[in-house]
Amino acid sequence: MFPACCCAGKARPRLLLPLDPYGHGLLPTVHPDGGRGRAHGKRKSWNFIHEKMSYDTFFTMKRLIERSRSVGEVLRWVTQNPGKVSASHYPIALHKLGQLLQQQPGPPLGAGDSRGPAGQVLEQPEFHVLCQAIVSGCAKFDNFSIVNCLYAAAALGLPGESPLVRVLEDESRSRLGRFNQKDVSMVFSSVMRLHPSSPHPLVESCLSSLERHLEKERHPQTLFLLLSYYRLRAQALQGHAASDQQLINNRKILRLVRHTLGQVSAMREHELALLDEMLALCAQEANNKALEAIFSSQLFYENRQERFIRSMAEWLPRKAENLTPYTMALIAKYVARHRLREPRLLDTIANFLLKRGEQLDSKVIQKLVFPFSRMNYRPSNHGELFPKLEAILEQKAGSSPLATVNILMSMFQLSHFPQTVLHQVFSPGFISNVMSSPYALIVRRYLSLLDAAVELEFREYSGPRLDPRYRVLMFEHALTADEANRKYSYKGLVAEALRQLVGEECYRQDEVLPPGYCTDFLLWINRSGTVLPLSRVPAASRAPPATSPVTMSLQSSVLALTSDLQDFAPFAAETPSSPPGPRESGRARRFVPALCPAPGGPCFQPPSDYFCGLSKEPSLASPGSSTLSSPSECLSAPPPSTPDCSPRTSTASLFQFPIGKILEEEEEAAGCPGQERGCFQGEQAQEQPEERSPPGSEDAGPPASPCRPSPKRGPGEGPQGAEDIQRVVLSVNDKWHYCQNSDILVGSRAMRDRHLRLLGYCLVQLPYTELEKVSGIEEAKHYLRQKLRELRF
Repeated sequence: MFPACCCAGKARPRLLLPLDPYGHGLLPTVHPDGGRGRAHGKRKSWNFIHEKMSYDTFFTMKRLIERSRSVGEVLRWVTQNPGKVSASHYPIALHKLGQLLQQQPGPPLGAGDSRGPAGQVLEQPEFHVLCQAIVSGCAKFDNFSIVNCLYAAAALGLPGESPLVRVLEDESRSRLGRFNQKDVSMVFSSVMRLHPSSPHPLVESCLSSLERHLEKERHPQTLFLLLSYYRLRAQALQGHAASDQQLINNRKILRLVRHTLGQVSAMREHELALLDEMLALCAQEANNKALEAIFSSQLFYENRQERFIRSMAEWLPRKAENLTPYTMALIAKYVARHRLREPRLLDTIANFLLKRGEQLDSKVIQKLVFPFSRMNYRPSNHGELFPKLEAILEQKAGSSPLATVNILMSMFQLSHFPQTVLHQVFSPGFISNVMSSPYALIVRRYLSLLDAAVELEFREYSGPRLDPRYRVLMFEHALTADEANRKYSYKGLVAEALRQLVGEECYRQDEVLPPGYCTDFLLWINRSGTVLPLSRVPAASRAPPATSPVTMSLQSSVLALTSDLQDFAPFAAETPSSPPGPRESGRARRFVPALCPAPGGPCFQPPSDYFCGLSKEPSLASPGSSTLSSPSECLSAPPPSTPDCSPRTSTASLFQFPIGKILEEEEEAAGCPGQERGCFQGEQAQEQPEERSPPGSEDAGPPASPCRPSPKRGPGEGPQGAEDIQRVVLSVNDKWHYCQNSDILVGSRAMRDRHLRLLGYCLVQLPYTELEKVSGIEEAKHYLRQKLRELRF
């Protein structure tokens, strides 16, 4: 005997279960005679409207509907058990039907769409029975059931002209005064989805209530539907002349946008696009307080609103005088973060800075100047602005040292060098004040890079320079933006293609070069076009330490610069005769006497000896990180008596396959005869060891300086002179290295490239616009071949 279902109260009648032809029923069907004996007396008939339902019956039916796994199962639960279904079960059933229909393949259900599984559901007799039950009992439903049935019908995609929707809308209109804020919000959302293109009387009724209590609205969907409604109204008013209705509509949009930015914590793409469009439409009506609220929103700050910024560039010059410095600084910060290069907007910030610069604090000036260097843009009034900034910095340099060096860095990136401010920044008083502050390290990094820029680009400067004891590398590893976006970078594709093309020993990735620039890929190529393995580059002895200022002044610039580059390059070997002491002590012994050559004279360092004074701060990267700034020991040239630390493989292997063989067919097709000078060749060291670069001896000369040619070697000084070696940097320029929707590099990247070229490095640009057209390793290898072939030494 089967136990009877006990979810219907004391009488415990038999519960009809849905018949599932596919075998997905939750419970087996109970035979009519298979239960216990009938209860004494007449069986109680349940009326789901007039009678109060028990707790067990209500939640049992609710769980059965929610756990249904097919549309037919939901319909059978509701239609075959009318005595166990209450008003609150209908919105649950409609919502479950919408969820199941979304999981089925086929076209989405739209108004009047009868194709696919969703359209077939509307034609099923059980669904018509469900709709008829809702229509007949709608007048006796409570507010919660009416609102949720209308909301579920909209989510299900029922046509707005269906009887079920019309009855629910009429009932909602009659009870609108008794609805709370949440009910009004749900009714408005439902009607907007049911009638997206035509105005509905219920929309206007709900809109007046929502506008009165807009600050209480918390539902994101309602807020964005309100924006959609205002967009339709704005489009309807576009064909007419400017009127009060447009002004009122724009002010309502502005109020709604401010409230939305304060309440919503996340947005989808189409919602961000809608917000951008509405901001561009209404923001010209914004005052200083509204703009401050918009740009202070964290959600707005994290997302790029390009249409809004483009429209803002048109009307902001008229309102700039009424804005506070704080609001203008927020605008500048936002523009710089998203790399939005709008010349009119940037010129407006420059004019604001020119008029109010003397009244502003150094920290505010720093925020207003930063967008110019970030976007690599010289304002149209730079002839007036830069001298004005120099005068302000002379007065306020000591009040905020960190802001001062940031402003100087922005001006340096724009190739403007304020000599009078440099005298003050490099003065002993300013430096001693900085070194006792909590931000001493970051200021040391900035000052070191400023000193390097003076050496490379401002050679006519004759004032004080940074003490070599305080010089450090600006960056010890890859930039934070590059690390955060590494998975979106093309650097991995280039690295794998380069590894297969020239071998793992022939390039260095993420190498930090003085004065602290991280390079993507560094290669050594001789003048014949051969990519040299790093372990076979001729070893160079270090320059002997100077013992007096006279010796320092007579030292050639080539040897001085070469000596410094050996300190940081992964290709130089330690000379056996050099003492094993720390590097810092050697530098201090060599260059501290050159700080003040004459008593009472200017305290600065000769330009030729600049880079030898750099020191390296302890790296914060983990030992296993690929972005360590310190070179690997196995990449240094080994002593003559010890074998290479890098694993050696045959020439036919993947890592040492000669690039000449790879390019052999292309050279024959292009008609490149033999060892032509312009052809890019590969390394064939194992086949012709005596014609290439043998291991260097202790008395071998230094390698060529990357910025000046070394003295020519005699015929007996070695088979291949170090002056034939060229250092090539492959620069992978990803999307975030450019201004938005532009081919202009950001200021820091442009200054890095400029300085590396001045140091003599040959830069090969690999822009993302070219790399995104490359598909696969083979195409990437072909692309790199063409780039390296274009090199001319």
